[in-house]
Amino acid sequence: MRVITASVFLTLLQITAAHSAEDSRSSRLRAHDGEDASCYAVNRAYEDMHNSGRYSFTISELQEDGHLRLYMEGRAIDGIFYSRIENGIWESDWRLPIRTSLDANSGLPVFTSCKALEDSQTEEEPAFHYSARWHRYQWGAAIDIWISKTSGRFIKTISRYDKGAGEMPFPVAVQVMDYNRAHAIKPVVQDQ
Repeated sequence: MRVITASVFLTLLQITAAHSAEDSRSSRLRAHDGEDASCYAVNRAYEDMHNSGRYSFTISELQEDGHLRLYMEGRAIDGIFYSRIENGIWESDWRLPIRTSLDANSGLPVFTSCKALEDSQTEEEPAFHYSARWHRYQWGAAIDIWISKTSGRFIKTISRYDKGAGEMPFPVAVQVMDYNRAHAIKPVVQDQ
């Protein structure tokens, strides 16, 4: 089940990641039709994250004892997306069209019921902190989102899946973004 879930997640990432380097399709002028108006700032930060030409991220399981267990690493470098699960081999694929504030399958908002919480300081920088509901395909989660006060992009999320597991094979996932281009280096990919 873990491999199947991971491959579904990778497919979702590839289908919904940005197509090329810097992309300015994010609309700062108005909310998209059908978007939850309370999530305007969250949606623009979400688009800005995926429109970054080069970035890396980790997804970890938040275990019951509070420790993080690294599950996945990803690197987006211009038109290619690289990923590996549980320190396995690196795989690559083309980056496909941008994620938007609406789910490509249902046309419904990805984020709803956004609430601004107290501003906070992450490990790296000052951030705006939001709580929201996240929906994609059949999955749903309560999500905490930290958005950089400097860049306006997502820097951290904590997703608590409704059914105990969602797009990840565990109930609570922590994603940490890194926009330092020097950290998003091309990994060695084995021939497929």
